[in-house]
Amino acid sequence: MKKVLVISTGGTIASEKTADGKLTSGTLNGEQIVSLCGLSKDEFNIEIIELFNLPSMHIDIHKMQELSLLISEKLEDENVSGIVITHGTDSLEETSYFLNLTIDSDKPVIVTGSQRSLSDVGSDVYSNLRNSIICATDSNMQNTGVTVVFNERIYSARYIKKIHSSNLQGFDSLGRGYLGIVDNDTVYLYQKPIKEKVINIKNVSIPYVDIVKTFAGQNGMLFEFLLGKDIDGIIIEGSGRGQVAADISEILDKKLNYKTKIVITTSTTEGRVYPTYDYKGSANDLLSKDCIMGGDLDSKKARIKLALLLANGIEDLELYF
Repeated sequence: MKKVLVISTGGTIASEKTADGKLTSGTLNGEQIVSLCGLSKDEFNIEIIELFNLPSMHIDIHKMQELSLLISEKLEDENVSGIVITHGTDSLEETSYFLNLTIDSDKPVIVTGSQRSLSDVGSDVYSNLRNSIICATDSNMQNTGVTVVFNERIYSARYIKKIHSSNLQGFDSLGRGYLGIVDNDTVYLYQKPIKEKVINIKNVSIPYVDIVKTFAGQNGMLFEFLLGKDIDGIIIEGSGRGQVAADISEILDKKLNYKTKIVITTSTTEGRVYPTYDYKGSANDLLSKDCIMGGDLDSKKARIKLALLLANGIEDLELYF
């Protein structure tokens, strides 16, 4: 019999409506949700762990660390085929990528959630969880890293992004496509992602990294404030190839007085940052100020990667982006 571990962390998938019709996240336990998926007990041995009962925006990087360490421990059990994590959708992409960077296993690790609660008409709770459990026991899902199963599609954690605030098709990997689908309880996998280097999180303290979104004409005051706090890391979400306003460039000249590591990303959905242009505030200008090019990672994913690299004291950060 295939053993699957379901770890519940809260979110809409575990929410109930209050008397005034609002949702309270994390009020349903994993047993209640799994029991409604219609999976045969003769075929699936499902063990449930209640780790958190939280809205996903309350799951910070330290709770992600706790979750990752638990998963790594449970995957050592040779009887466990795979693990499913139920999670709120607001920070699902961040937790998924954290897990993808920190779990070293060939077994499938699936993250899922729902856009609608159990009591909503057309709820996606049942189908998303059912499909995730099926994926967690499918041999084709070996060596796919951490994946997200949502609306019958299978996505890589590196490029998954929440694209709609309420629609059932809430997630996508724009420009990259999905890895496969679940159709009538059968997994069809079309491609597998390239595995990233695993970063250690055992017995490390993860530092704080912030994100600053930029815009035309920005005065740089926020950067001056953050650098004055000697913050560990800053992700700059620039425009296009990684450009920022000229005033920010002048503020970053002062960066040499601090230990802050700065990574440049782009606000575009597709494409990489690159030192294409040569003017004040260009990615090339920022590169000359010891900023790091963030490749094709969005700002949220870059924040997680930088924090984990700093936690391990890794110096050659450029090699990881």
